[in-house]
Amino acid sequence: MPAIRSQLLEVVRDAYPETFGGLGPSKPLGESVFSGQTPHPNEVLNLFVQQNLTSALPMAYYMATRRGPNSLMDRHLPRNATLSPETLQSAITGLMALREMELKETHDLIFDSNGSHPCSTSNCPSRTPTSLAASAAYHKVFEHVVGPPRLGTKALQVPEFYEDCGGELQCVGPGICGSCVERWESGHAELRKKVWAMLPDVFGLKG
Repeated sequence: MPAIRSQLLEVVRDAYPETFGGLGPSKPLGESVFSGQTPHPNEVLNLFVQQNLTSALPMAYYMATRRGPNSLMDRHLPRNATLSPETLQSAITGLMALREMELKETHDLIFDSNGSHPCSTSNCPSRTPTSLAASAAYHKVFEHVVGPPRLGTKALQVPEFYEDCGGELQCVGPGICGSCVERWESGHAELRKKVWAMLPDVFGLKG
């Protein structure tokens, strides 16, 4: 049994990494790594709390909060997916902190001026950031990155700033040039690092 448990822990630690570098763009993370029927993220969180897998808890809390408050508190969940009052309080508190940071940082990133990253095309809306065209493009990108509130948080998710428009790739924000997209991609990468560093604190796992 100790050998089997050790093997299982290797799988768990790979899917619930301890470092930001372990997130990997195409790497399976969270509950999707389990074989058979995919468990509810609350079930995984409960298991890790019971087994005191402290290294995996920050990511487990994050995966549970991604679905939002309705998923955390769903009355129709099986008993093993029902969170204790203490765990639920930590999850909700962390979700609120992550959502607040996600909204503020993404707003600053998208709506800020070009600064030292000039537009690469003459008709990019960012050249006239106060225009109606720029405002409409920025709002579309912002909503795409942060998602609706009911979904919880997408703070660690790598956003797709391009969409397939009938065989052609275009920025989610109409008319936005490649230089602006590169600036947003770079800025969001830094945001994800900040979010990762926050996880233990916002979920009350330090101290």
